[in-house]
Amino acid sequence: MSDIQFALTILAVIIILLMILFNWFRLVQYRKKKHAEDYFLNTDENGLHRESESFSGEDLSLSEKYLLSNLPKGIYRDIDAIALIKLNKATHAISKLNLRDFIELPHTHIFIRKNEDIWTSTEGLSGSISFDQILISIQLVDRQGPIAVTNIQAFRMLVEKTKNNLDGSLIWLSHSNIEEDAKELNQFCALVDHMMTLTLIPKNNGVFDNEKLINILKVDGFKHNADGYHIFKGRDRHPLFKLASLNQQPLSFNFDPYVQGILFQMDLPLTLNCKESFDTMLASIKSFQKDLDCMLVDSNKKELNVNHIERIRYQVEKIENQMAVKNILSGSACARRLFS
Repeated sequence: MSDIQFALTILAVIIILLMILFNWFRLVQYRKKKHAEDYFLNTDENGLHRESESFSGEDLSLSEKYLLSNLPKGIYRDIDAIALIKLNKATHAISKLNLRDFIELPHTHIFIRKNEDIWTSTEGLSGSISFDQILISIQLVDRQGPIAVTNIQAFRMLVEKTKNNLDGSLIWLSHSNIEEDAKELNQFCALVDHMMTLTLIPKNNGVFDNEKLINILKVDGFKHNADGYHIFKGRDRHPLFKLASLNQQPLSFNFDPYVQGILFQMDLPLTLNCKESFDTMLASIKSFQKDLDCMLVDSNKKELNVNHIERIRYQVEKIENQMAVKNILSGSACARRLFS
């Protein structure tokens, strides 16, 4: 073999080795990507999904997009403790889900599915259905305060019992430290849970002309809600604010023929676009002031000036921004459930 042939042979061997190394590297990269995409669905033979594991940091970031797009409708990672039980094999054993015990716990939901099918709620579930995944959630806080410690203990016990009954592995998708996370969320709720109230009273200590008042309510489009309050709704038919008498009760012209004042009230956590809704409420108040001899006052019946109103607007915007930072938008379905 000549020197040239020998050199060409060596070069060919080197090229082949480089191609093998390149393909091996691409295969490793593909497997890593595939592992990240399937993280919440697959448990490998070495048991990488450890029981009672709570995902944070790098693990959570790998599956963030998948997790957010695959939670059942109406379940929110920001306000719910969420446990996922993945079974070793599919089953029809609905009776082992302990549904009756879960129903007794407040704000608890259970969903089941097989593979990557759509989650099915167990509420009113009948017949036989095959499933290999169970998602169980409990709301951390409501307007009465954080979830009770006894309910936390019962929830954990039932999750563990369900996992054992159905031979599955447990993964906490959010808020595995339920008690501490509930306290933290409750502090946030206390910070933003405000009913913003503006008071309109007749001038010179008088009373409203009820006929004119009733006409304004009709012209401006106020409607009665189920509780009897006059509600003003936005373009999307979502309530923006309501009217009440000075004693916080609904306006009732039959039982209260001499209305001495009106409260314009906005439940900030439940109101979409708080700042814009506040400006809409101010416009409605100006309409009242135009047709009625009345003024906008504070709790001491002192007339509000422009600077005072701007300070109120600033507080409204501040609360709206605080909720956005927490990923619980004011007036959203998540906020409505949290502050119901």
